[in-house]
Amino acid sequence: MDEPELRKSIKKGKKGITSKSLPPSIEKLSERIGLREVPNNYIRSFLEKIVPDPSVDKYKKFIFSIVKFKKRRKRLQQNKRKTFLNASEQRRLGILKLDPQSTKFQTFIPIHELWKQYMQRMLQLKEPLPCDLSGIYQKLLKADYHGCLLVVVSSACHNYVGSKGIVIQETKNVFRLITEEDKIKTIPKKRSVFCFELNGNIFKIYGDNFCFVPYERIRVKFKTRNLVNP
Repeated sequence: MDEPELRKSIKKGKKGITSKSLPPSIEKLSERIGLREVPNNYIRSFLEKIVPDPSVDKYKKFIFSIVKFKKRRKRLQQNKRKTFLNASEQRRLGILKLDPQSTKFQTFIPIHELWKQYMQRMLQLKEPLPCDLSGIYQKLLKADYHGCLLVVVSSACHNYVGSKGIVIQETKNVFRLITEEDKIKTIPKKRSVFCFELNGNIFKIYGDNFCFVPYERIRVKFKTRNLVNP
């Protein structure tokens, strides 16, 4: 109970605030131990002297306004700089949308040639291939596949098997391919197996191990066993 409520209770003489009856076991021993009853008015006057008179001006600097705190927190959240767009903002801005009319297979052939140069420098393949392929596995898992000519070897949906196209977009869960017929196909990574050719070598990658945002794969440490098979 705060000071204003206590003072009001004292002035009104509220029962149970200024005095309380003793337990029966103590009342029986009151004469033997020399206890005597004190008037209620005495206790009230004593408490009025002890409890200070509350003053708004005196305690104003200690008052905490939850309304001001909420406004300040909301203002800080609005001014906080965002580093990434969330999924709803990306859909609203249409960042991931592709126009089928302007997206042509021939447009991405030069990008595919650049990707092959990038992958050759990254893998540094030598003939014959080394016996220990763990280093190649890690590089394949962390590589960027935009521009790669992928073929769907197997999939949970049989309609996707045999699909072939250049990767024009990769998200956490899908590869988007542009086929030779200028059609955009969205292939789920999960429960799908892909392969691509590089310098006469066929590399097979398992989509279950690629269910990450592309930039996150660079930081993730993978176990090399049963991840990819060249």
